[in-house]
Amino acid sequence: MEKDKLKMETIIYLAVCLVLSNICWYVGYSNPDADYSMIFVIAASYLPMILALAVTKITKEGWNSLGVAFHIRKSWKIYLLSILGSLAATYLAYPFMLLLFCNRVTVTFSMQTVGEICLMTLLGILCFIECLGEELGWMGYLFPKLEKLIGTIPACVVIGIARGVFHIGILIFMEYPVQGFIEITVSNVCMSFLMAYMFKGSKSVFPCSVQHGILNLLPIFMEYDNDWYYTSVLPMAVCMLPAVLLGGYGLWQMKHRKILCPLKSVP
Repeated sequence: MEKDKLKMETIIYLAVCLVLSNICWYVGYSNPDADYSMIFVIAASYLPMILALAVTKITKEGWNSLGVAFHIRKSWKIYLLSILGSLAATYLAYPFMLLLFCNRVTVTFSMQTVGEICLMTLLGILCFIECLGEELGWMGYLFPKLEKLIGTIPACVVIGIARGVFHIGILIFMEYPVQGFIEITVSNVCMSFLMAYMFKGSKSVFPCSVQHGILNLLPIFMEYDNDWYYTSVLPMAVCMLPAVLLGGYGLWQMKHRKILCPLKSVP
């Protein structure tokens, strides 16, 4: 009975969150100059958290189960990983792209570039609260429930796919929405393994929020032709390589620390 209840709660949460968030994204981005557009964008960003807080309050699970404690003293290495992982996810592909496609991409790098990266990294750390709207819902609420139902690895895959679907209301306004959806979904599936390790290792959702905040703000200095990038498999694969490596590291750490939960049934 508990398993059926947990499954139903998870399905309802996902369905409501993904449908309402995409409606908000669409309304906000379809008319960005309207006075109300930013309200809908903010609503979509915080919807996973709002629903998670509401559900845990109704079910009397309590907000402590969402990983709302910082645990910085015990988990400072994981916080450092969240910062370094963000930098790696953003810029690690640059050398490979330049090596393989030197005639297709350009990168402008200078001391000013380094300053901008440092500034945006610092701002991302300070603005982690903005991304708490997503992470408290995905990692704090949904991930532990999915892990109980289907195990850690499938839970990471589902979370990554959910993150991709969550952004459809934005992606449809892109020049290549299908390719964009594939890219963001695959990358998020991989990065979910790193986030799962950070969440389980720190027992806090805040390292995930810090990483998300930095990734949202880090500037991109690589320039390329969208027609070439989104219609070619190889450059997209190279750009997703850092996410694959970081996800592999997260999976390895969970196995090494024996915090990887296998598929098991809830009583």
